[in-house]
Amino acid sequence: MKLLELRKSLKQQFNQLGIDEVDADFIIASVLKVNATELNLIDEISNEEMSTIKFVAEQRKQHKPLDKILGYKYFYGIRFQTNLDVLSPRQDSEILVETALKYINLNGYKTVLDLCTGSGCLAVAIKRNADVSVSACDVSQKALNVAKNNAYKNNAIINFFRSNMFENVNNKFDLIVSNPPYIATDDIENLPDEVRLYDPIIALDGGNLGLKYYNIIHDNAKKFLNDAGMLIMEIGEDQADLVISLFNDFNFVEKLKDLNGQDRVLVFKK
Repeated sequence: MKLLELRKSLKQQFNQLGIDEVDADFIIASVLKVNATELNLIDEISNEEMSTIKFVAEQRKQHKPLDKILGYKYFYGIRFQTNLDVLSPRQDSEILVETALKYINLNGYKTVLDLCTGSGCLAVAIKRNADVSVSACDVSQKALNVAKNNAYKNNAIINFFRSNMFENVNNKFDLIVSNPPYIATDDIENLPDEVRLYDPIIALDGGNLGLKYYNIIHDNAKKFLNDAGMLIMEIGEDQADLVISLFNDFNFVEKLKDLNGQDRVLVFKK
């Protein structure tokens, strides 16, 4: 089959379903094991390749995220395994890693805790880019299994342990980072299918107003931070003022926006 015809057909189908047509080229390139630029150099594909591409495309047409279909996603330039047991890493979360690295370097921090680690993307990205000791925890053993595999494949030595928030945390740290569940319970049913159907609810549901886990972090973080330690958290849209108000007994350092101009990361000092 002519590749150009297949690309055109898939893009039309994706557009009709409100799916970014770029995903069509990404699927084809992934199956053919080439980059997007090289697609323009390919004329014909085999029937077997066509069948595989259509099989993957059909899953995407059901609004299943590409990373959950292909089993991986790149975050901060690092390849991570993903599946239905973990929240898909978001590019917006990369600002949290950048911010953590900035304060690690500025303050000479040596110990980091990643609370609610999920796929381990924050912990691994920090460990790969800073000379620090990193610990990471999650309440989900299935998520921890994914995180451990991601650390192993990316040569990152991290102390993973199961913990319901701070329940099994025994040490103090220079820096605590967290991307906790922050979607208000009543808002989950209105999320896009890519999120609502394929990310674990436990990684999304932040309770009333989405503040459940920020309350837990507020009530416990100081006990687990060293003197002059810092707390860096991801937040949802329109939550900045609420969370800043909640942490009024911390020293507020800064608020950072994501690539879309939305408030995304808050930094506090003990």
